[in-house]
Amino acid sequence: MSKKPNILFIMTDQQRHDAIGYRNPEVLTPHLDRLAAESVVFTNGYTSNPSCIPARAAIFTGRYPSQCGAPTYMTPLPDYEQTFMSILRDNGYHTAVIGKQHFWKTKVDKGYDYMDIVDEHFPPKVISKELDEREFGLPQHLTVSDRVSSYVSFLADSGFTEGAQLFEKVGATKEVYRWKVEEKYHIDAYVGNRGVEWIQNSRPSEPWFLTLSFPGPHTPFDGIGLPDEALYDESKLSLPTTEPEDIFKKPGHFQSLLRRYCEIDPEAKKIVSRMSDDELRLMRKSYYANVTLIDRKVGEVVEALKSAGEYDNTMIIYLSDHGDFMGDFGMAQKMQCVSEQLMRIPYFIKPPVAGFEGYREESFVSSVEVAATCLTAGGIEVPGNMSPRSLTQFFDKDGEPERWEDIYLEARDIRGIRSKQYKLVYYAEREYGELYDLLNDPEERDNLWSREDLQSVKQELMKRLMDRIIQIGQNVHVIWHPSVPAI
Repeated sequence: MSKKPNILFIMTDQQRHDAIGYRNPEVLTPHLDRLAAESVVFTNGYTSNPSCIPARAAIFTGRYPSQCGAPTYMTPLPDYEQTFMSILRDNGYHTAVIGKQHFWKTKVDKGYDYMDIVDEHFPPKVISKELDEREFGLPQHLTVSDRVSSYVSFLADSGFTEGAQLFEKVGATKEVYRWKVEEKYHIDAYVGNRGVEWIQNSRPSEPWFLTLSFPGPHTPFDGIGLPDEALYDESKLSLPTTEPEDIFKKPGHFQSLLRRYCEIDPEAKKIVSRMSDDELRLMRKSYYANVTLIDRKVGEVVEALKSAGEYDNTMIIYLSDHGDFMGDFGMAQKMQCVSEQLMRIPYFIKPPVAGFEGYREESFVSSVEVAATCLTAGGIEVPGNMSPRSLTQFFDKDGEPERWEDIYLEARDIRGIRSKQYKLVYYAEREYGELYDLLNDPEERDNLWSREDLQSVKQELMKRLMDRIIQIGQNVHVIWHPSVPAI
């Protein structure tokens, strides 16, 4: 490479690992499929956390949520933390963001030279009123003008000041909405269009880093009514192979989310009523249509890069912050757990290499490694407190890449580890837990935690989990003392 590569970091919100065409032919994403064909596709890509704020805090800092002090949805990133974007900026990159960030209440230096942050999914009820932090999740010291994103201003200037003007509920189907107005007013169309405009009109001459972050396909699932809806016949969409009754084999808090979608009798361990097959298919159709809209916008961004002559020298990272149950176990959205449906994500990297021949990599990778990957691509030293492995080693051809045999997962006081065959989930100060044989039960329907013949497997995984918890501790690489024996 003749100069430092540009870096385009494309994120979605709540896109599960199989909601993309190269993994699931029912989902129509031709532009992402073409991009993936020129990329290293990580088939075992995982997020660090199943919820937006901690998952994104880990990505931006290169540190697991328990390390960077943002382990839950209600924990803002501490002001003293450092984002990898600020390191890029301080080392000669022009840094920019368009779209969702979800830093919530933190005052941390986000690290961007240019910011067009769009965290909403719909406008507030009245654009001119004093907005409180519950609506926008931003610190009270900001003014009303600071709190209104460019998207909300765009809607207000176009005459839209309430979400009800844009979409409406589709019958009694959970989470599903119909988009009522032109596509250009949809939040993901807006973010994609702004990304194209930035590449065409605002990209600098020096190396640049752009976060382009789509708020979809997060709820509301409002793909019904978009042009992409016509591409899907819900009667042909697959139904989940899991059942709501499977939830009774899992820890009790799973039932709290299930109650949003099904009526249950916990004493009899029976589901009294559930989402119908038609409701499940319609929900998936709406979700997939939103993914296809995002796919079209990514295609437009890629074409803008190519027209500008920037494509070959741009590293493109694509991933989602976490997944969605999307009907599995009769549920949708996410919760405090480390289920595969939430933790596994679409994840690929298009190298800044002309004519790169893409391939699929099966070893485990984590979204927490985005930071080291971007810094290494820019020729910048990775700080010692960040997750150190750069995924550039999977395409830089400088030797055999370091491959992980397991993946570490977090969700507040839950810790998990997944090997090629098994997953163990440990709940702090609880007698129960989760253990799955993923080779034979990839959807985690049968919890084997109490199986006598698997206690040795559980013990080995507990040891590996403890090793990982110790390994991510602060400064654990430093020796105890030079004059004492090493253990």
